[in-house]
Amino acid sequence: MSLRERQDGPNEGPLGLNISRFDERQRRQRLVLPHAAGCWDYAPLVDLVVREPGADQFRFAGRTVAEHLALLRRRADPGVDRFIAWFERNLTPHLPALARRRRTPDNHYCIEVAPLPLVAALPQLVRSVGPNRATPEQWLSSLQALTEKGTKREELILSGVLSRLERAPQDAKLTRAQVLRMVDLSHVLPKLVCESRFGFAAKSGWRECCDRLPASDKKRRRLHGVGHGMAHVRFRHRSLGWAVARTRFSDLLVEQRDWWIVLDEKGRLIDTAKSGFASPDEAIEFAELQMAKQFLAWGKHQATVKWERFSLPGGDDYRELLIQLDDWPLTYHPRHFRTRNVLAHVRSSIRLNADGRRVLFLDEIQSDWHADLHAQARGVAADAKNGKVAEAPFAKDWPLLTVKIMVWWAQRCGADGLSWSSADLQEARWDGYGPPGLLYRKLLPDAAMALAKALPITAGSARLRVRTGTKAVCLGTRGWEVRNQNGCAVTKPFDHRGQAERFADLTGEFADVDMPALWLDGLGTITAVPLYGTGAAERWTEKAAPGSR
Repeated sequence: MSLRERQDGPNEGPLGLNISRFDERQRRQRLVLPHAAGCWDYAPLVDLVVREPGADQFRFAGRTVAEHLALLRRRADPGVDRFIAWFERNLTPHLPALARRRRTPDNHYCIEVAPLPLVAALPQLVRSVGPNRATPEQWLSSLQALTEKGTKREELILSGVLSRLERAPQDAKLTRAQVLRMVDLSHVLPKLVCESRFGFAAKSGWRECCDRLPASDKKRRRLHGVGHGMAHVRFRHRSLGWAVARTRFSDLLVEQRDWWIVLDEKGRLIDTAKSGFASPDEAIEFAELQMAKQFLAWGKHQATVKWERFSLPGGDDYRELLIQLDDWPLTYHPRHFRTRNVLAHVRSSIRLNADGRRVLFLDEIQSDWHADLHAQARGVAADAKNGKVAEAPFAKDWPLLTVKIMVWWAQRCGADGLSWSSADLQEARWDGYGPPGLLYRKLLPDAAMALAKALPITAGSARLRVRTGTKAVCLGTRGWEVRNQNGCAVTKPFDHRGQAERFADLTGEFADVDMPALWLDGLGTITAVPLYGTGAAERWTEKAAPGSR
């Protein structure tokens, strides 16, 4: 649902209300709404938007209703009361629809991984080749001529400068500074994000031990058990002091005598719905859950992954990175993630090549958005329930944009090179289910070659050591298992995939495979990445000019 933009907003021209980011804001802020919520309960979740006269789309104003009200009050603006009345008048008709939304948000949202140093070339071109002072018609001629010098027409159109010049009085004399203020590409600047959840990371902090609890503590700690093996602490959390103890007692209803119980940092029994746990793994899982609840104030963002099982065996620091157009006015929901307006997603890991050099390897590069737009153009409904697919920028340039961002990210990760999956590997992975052959056989290699021509980097290949099928890591019911060629587990389950992968690497066999790569040896520290095109090499390593973003 979206609220209709109004043209009677106060103070800042034609303001309107928009709730396309309502759900993500609620989940990110972990905001629990009251059941009988009023207008101002929703104010932190409702965006202000601006629609310029004659413009086709609105633009986000960059703040919510609550933030705008706080700004007006800090300025002691006389229009505060008028803004409050305007907001309540426009939102009240939509309160019944908003009341049907979730009160308690899911613990799932996206966070920004790192600010991208993307820089638009258009402002710099206006400074360097534009006249000092000219009429709107003369400015239009000068700007449209830039397309013959390599400037993307999409950049000109989306900046809004052409439409603003067309609406300007034709007898006006506009300075270069005035035209620069007409250039606005903020709504097409992507963010690098990942999906995450909020919580306290209590895992992987256990050490094995064997500490017998004194018999005198039995009553004080409300522990069960008699005789030999009454209670032995077998696992203790390294930082929080919680313990998992083995105890022995009999029950009239069950034959089992050995149980596992959980003790807090003071040795007190943590009550459960049953007398104890049948295995230490169950007790540790319960202890981690209880610690996460108790120490929630120490919580932080925990990156989540969904598609790790479709990555090559081995590798470290597996991540699922999303390139998001958060400020794009239209809304698109991708098929693989819950985050709104994902232009492209990348599944990556750090690997070593045969020479021991670090490589950022991309298991997959994909754009659900443009794939759905392509399917829609061919008359194939990618997802009938979502209706018409929203238009998106970078229709032809998203592969190049993604590779540019990944080159910067590879350098930031300390990698010597950037490598990605070959077309043959993708065909084997998709097993005939329509692999994106054009992307991996032409578009990505073309993007890599364009960067190799513009920058002091080398296009080549990376020989990666990949574990063969003699050992496979699979997620079982009790954790990550290492299985042989027959599908039989060869050891007990591991809590984390990294542990299982390490064991499989130590016991498995390897083969060398060649993957396309870009080697970054001659590239200085990247400080700016062109939004469109490849740009000149010196622009990548110089500081961005003010107002060029």
